Amino acid sequence: MAEPSRTQYQHFVPQFLLRNFSHPYRPQKGDRKKQKRSKRKDEKRIYPGERVVNTLDLSEDPPVLCEARVNRILGQMDMYRDTNKPSLEQQHIEQMFSRLEGQASTVFRKITKAFEQKEQGLWLTREERDLVRKFLFLLKYRGSTFHRRFYHDNAERYEADDRELLWEYMAEKGFKRPTDVWFDNLRTIMELSMDPEGEWLEDLPKRMFFDDAMWFIVHAQCMYMAICTPSNPSDEFILTDNSYNVFEGPNCFVTDKNTGKVEGGSHTSLHEFAPISPKLMIILRSCVLPVPEEDANPEMKEERDLWHSMTLDRVYDWEVKSLLSDLPIAKARNNYSEIVNGRVQLNEDEDGKRRKDHKFCFKYFPIDTKHVHIINGVFLQNAYVCSRVVFGTKDNLSRTLQAHLTAPTNIIIGDDADLRLQFLKKLTAVSKSLGSEKESVWREEPSPEVRDYEGSRLKILEMRRFCSKMIKGDWEDDADNEFMQIYKSLGGSKGTLLVDVDQAGLMWKLRVKIDTWSQGLDESLRHRNRLLLIESYLRLPPCRVWLFVKHIRLAFLERSMGFETEINFGDYFQEPENIIAKASHIIKPERLAQLIYKATLNDLKLKEQPEINLWAKINKLDIYGFKQIKLLRLLNSSRPEYIRDCGIDEIEQLARNQQLEVLKEGIQNREASGYSILEEGEEIELLTRIRIRSKFVKVLSGKLELSLLKTLKEVFFEIVFPTPT
Repeated sequence: MAEPSRTQYQHFVPQFLLRNFSHPYRPQKGDRKKQKRSKRKDEKRIYPGERVVNTLDLSEDPPVLCEARVNRILGQMDMYRDTNKPSLEQQHIEQMFSRLEGQASTVFRKITKAFEQKEQGLWLTREERDLVRKFLFLLKYRGSTFHRRFYHDNAERYEADDRELLWEYMAEKGFKRPTDVWFDNLRTIMELSMDPEGEWLEDLPKRMFFDDAMWFIVHAQCMYMAICTPSNPSDEFILTDNSYNVFEGPNCFVTDKNTGKVEGGSHTSLHEFAPISPKLMIILRSCVLPVPEEDANPEMKEERDLWHSMTLDRVYDWEVKSLLSDLPIAKARNNYSEIVNGRVQLNEDEDGKRRKDHKFCFKYFPIDTKHVHIINGVFLQNAYVCSRVVFGTKDNLSRTLQAHLTAPTNIIIGDDADLRLQFLKKLTAVSKSLGSEKESVWREEPSPEVRDYEGSRLKILEMRRFCSKMIKGDWEDDADNEFMQIYKSLGGSKGTLLVDVDQAGLMWKLRVKIDTWSQGLDESLRHRNRLLLIESYLRLPPCRVWLFVKHIRLAFLERSMGFETEINFGDYFQEPENIIAKASHIIKPERLAQLIYKATLNDLKLKEQPEINLWAKINKLDIYGFKQIKLLRLLNSSRPEYIRDCGIDEIEQLARNQQLEVLKEGIQNREASGYSILEEGEEIELLTRIRIRSKFVKVLSGKLELSLLKTLKEVFFEIVFPTPT
């Protein structure tokens, strides 16, 4: 009979890093007997000379300042134990961690040793750099936050906002527990070979849970690494349970009007952190932020401006400014390029391909007290779920707490606002006990409200599901795939999908670039440029235009989810462009793309101003009446403007007939309609639409299945050609 696997205390912060924060334990002076027990454990169960760290124990109330053994802190019993395996194999994940830590510790020791020897920096090979990048992600992904996310025995207990995607993945791969997915993802990343050619970028999303694979790719490819040290000798970095799992950047919460529950909204990581010692910190900076030597190249600057716009400007209602925007760090230099006149230039013998023999020089960037406090403040802001704060000296901890508690960035918001507030009060008590006389500062803010958060969450999952299938190339050509049904109805095929998806993405990028390039110009000129671009797009195949408008809808969804207070997501999900596509066989080809675009744009315009009753009687031009007319004209500003040009033969003929009837009735009857404040052509068009609306289903009877025909009527007269009832 196999011997049961022994219970282990398993660290989520490796001991080789904790030792950099440690010192030998020295018992407090006491009676002679206690001093003579040099080889026995004292009352704290710590040997004299054993490595310990200074720590603030947050599990106590009030928190306690004490020392803790390196081998019994920032971990928990059997954290990575796989109970589905035979006894002797249950610690296989921990064993893999041990091997990887052995490899990584060599590189980290190289970093700390060069610093101790007062070097200005050090060179790492591409392989060493990639090992560090992989290890930093694993420090995040293996930590307590993800243990809480994944460590469940059944799928129903998994509550993260991507739960439906995880359940689908579990069913596809045959996993029974979320824990199995976590272990498999960890194993896949640890075994990953990051070849210089980049083949791993295509391979990884096919080998593990897609969302987390893409997260690793962004972490490794879309952020650059720098090493920082305090310029003031008395400053130190602290360490918490989740230091490797927090970020600096916008992080928003919303309240679901339907449930009253506070949920996570939009968030963007601009900086991430990896404490190495009290004097060394690895910082990862997002590549959306400026890189002067690269931005000297106009093409690279355009690409970065576009990325910045798509990542920040189009998501948040304010100008996002990082707390660490002025942090004095830069990309590592390398042995395959040089900076000439402020611009990066490849060496003569280089062709731009990545090679194993490339090396990178990482400087030790000195940062001032302000930046050290901001970084430590980010850790403390997120430490309300932590068990420990590890620090160097009490004096430094006192300064760190005081700086954090008096900073204007302490905002109490989110689904755990009560815990955050309670934690700030705990830290205040600790700060007072260390001698601070300053009052703590914080403010409580309510979360913006949205309607039907659950619906918006599911819609985002649908978009992510689409991205997963697109990148992995595993579209199924079957009757149950509604996406492919719609795409094919517009003239697409499985063979054209990837090209159209790629081209639609480029169309959206160019649309964003037009706005970016023209900032500061007269708004009428900017509007004209947009119209010219869209007009050229609408001459493309309708299936590609349909994919393009999905980018518009996703950008609107990302923006609306966090900051609009009156968005009805339940209506939003009907996606009128899909209804137009399903009826495409009765629509003239030359009008189809126009209708798809207009259906999407009008739908979003209406949802941006839900407070306006478009058909309230307009008798005088007050502010509200002005908004009504402005919105009505905006909805009718793109082609087709008139229902007589809608692209459906039967409706076009009916419209021409009904328009003649309206003209025969004369101006007096039209004034009685209640829209006399509109221009004559606008009145005639509205009255024509009213007449057609009542006849729409009858005229097209037999052309479409009845339920689709009724839905198409709603799309036509409520969105594409807005018509009063």
